[in-house]
Amino acid sequence: MIYRILFCIILLAGLYQIVTHFYQDEEKLLRSNIRSTVKEALPDQEKKFSETIGLFHYGADRGGVSGESDRSGASVVLIHGLDDPGKVWQDLNPALVAEGYDVWQFEYPNDQPLAESADLFFQELPKLRSGGIDEITIVAHSMGGLISRDLLTRSTFEYYGAVAAQRVPKVKSLIMVGTPNHGSAMVKLRLFAEVRDYFSRLIKGQTNLLNLIFDGAGEAKIDLLPGSQFLQELNSRPSPEDVEQLIIAGVTSPWELEELTEISEQFSDKIPGISEQGLNTIKAAMAAMTDGLGDGLVSVESTRLPGIPHLTVRGTHLTMIRNMAPNSDRVPPAVPIILDYLGDK
Repeated sequence: MIYRILFCIILLAGLYQIVTHFYQDEEKLLRSNIRSTVKEALPDQEKKFSETIGLFHYGADRGGVSGESDRSGASVVLIHGLDDPGKVWQDLNPALVAEGYDVWQFEYPNDQPLAESADLFFQELPKLRSGGIDEITIVAHSMGGLISRDLLTRSTFEYYGAVAAQRVPKVKSLIMVGTPNHGSAMVKLRLFAEVRDYFSRLIKGQTNLLNLIFDGAGEAKIDLLPGSQFLQELNSRPSPEDVEQLIIAGVTSPWELEELTEISEQFSDKIPGISEQGLNTIKAAMAAMTDGLGDGLVSVESTRLPGIPHLTVRGTHLTMIRNMAPNSDRVPPAVPIILDYLGDK
């Protein structure tokens, strides 16, 4: 009997994946309608949840966020990715503050459609401009990079007009860390990340069962799939020419892309008579393995954008930017790159 039940569950799950694969837009609309219905039915709970989202200033002395800013240094806005409770910045935040930067964090319902997250980000930016901040740098992890790109390139925002009218600060530069610019099929396996996000917020007293809906009904997962309508539209737009950009990608393989030439040369020394074609074949195979693995969630190739400087570091989707152990002395490899990049600007 148990085996039959398990078989039925697996079968239903498989059928669900097949059906939703072919009807992604319909699934997204259904999820959004469910979320809208819940929000309209429970306005008080939705209002309480809304107090946990928006732009917040990072206070180094309190180790958290507040609505205050001393604006003593250049302003940096951090945008997390899918199902992230904010821990992704636990190593970068204090490093930025130590260097004198004015650090802000954008918190948003990260399971909602990416376009809605970009809408919220644009609505929050006037708070910075009214506070005297006329220029910012964005550091975005994973999906946060797509939200930033949408803000900068979607014509309905009239971002450049808002900058000229001094309603929002100018985005000087954008650093994308592990951003799936061409999508990631791994978002289908996002259940454990969502559970982690929920319990982290629950411990902080920021959530309840209803917030699983307020935080989004999984529409972001659909936007992140390779070939999604959102990604097709986003990648069809020209890159903003006046925003300096940098992409940092993680590599989990035993070698980094820059090491492949050296490794292939070692093959040449140790295997007498090997042809140049043979070396190129070996190098191509190693490169394909490295690129395919990427950071474990996003392939290296998915992070690339034409004309944008691109660097790889050794690490997973999370460990390239943060330590898993809170008391670790390890420096995540993306952190010094970000600090050096900001210091040169």
